[in-house]
Amino acid sequence: MRSLEFLRPRTLDEAVAQLVEYDGDAKVLAGSTALTIMLRQRLIEPAALVLLGGIAGLREIERDNGDVRLGALVTHREAEKSGELAAAIPVLAETFAKVANVRVRNQATVGGVLAEADYASDPPAVFVGLGSEIDVYGPNGARTIPAGEFFQAFYETALEPNEVLTAVRVPLPAAGTAAVYKKYVSRSSEDRPCVGVFASAGPDGVRVVVGAAAETPQRFPELEARAAAGLDEASIAAVADGYAESIETLEDMRGSAWYRTEMVRVWVRRALTEVAAQLRTP
Repeated sequence: MRSLEFLRPRTLDEAVAQLVEYDGDAKVLAGSTALTIMLRQRLIEPAALVLLGGIAGLREIERDNGDVRLGALVTHREAEKSGELAAAIPVLAETFAKVANVRVRNQATVGGVLAEADYASDPPAVFVGLGSEIDVYGPNGARTIPAGEFFQAFYETALEPNEVLTAVRVPLPAAGTAAVYKKYVSRSSEDRPCVGVFASAGPDGVRVVVGAAAETPQRFPELEARAAAGLDEASIAAVADGYAESIETLEDMRGSAWYRTEMVRVWVRRALTEVAAQLRTP
């Protein structure tokens, strides 16, 4: 096993310079929950790790011009327990509370779960459904990537070589919006979702994003439009059937492709039914 060098940049420019210097042979380390497993299993064998913990400004949760900004080093537990996040976007705080267990949530970071792009994660579908934007910084400076364009395939993102994910900005939902994230776990031995569904409805219309069923979070605006007139039983069923028929579901230890398709149908219907109930509650 090759020796591993630990680099501790103090600024983003220094971190990017180190990534450039190692020319693809260095990995960024945030919370280390996923990276440690990959190293132990020798799925990756970099020459260096670039530790982001010494860079200021990456661990805040703050309001920013109509958005809530979560720095890349905010842990899942900090997001879960943030009073400001819970008040502004409760579905997001609730989603982080459903990830793994408290030990993992104390270590895993917002930036890490996005950059890893693991299909069987909870937050990505919610970030896509909320219309989030992801801030990154690299050799050519800063840029922003819509969350809906960020996840590209299994463990693949829109990050360019030597770019560092710095934050995710989530727009505040319009007043009168109801939103839920429903997580279905098919195996008692683990807490990773077989299917996860984000659903919302309000002045901006209906949104549905399905996670963990395919390589990337799945959203179909043309199917959401089937509920444009309202969330009654027929429109909810139409959207659920449409998502089940449109997603090319994958097969793994959590379920066959057929089973996942049926679970998409079930959990989209349940998520939209819960959203409709929230809208009816004064």
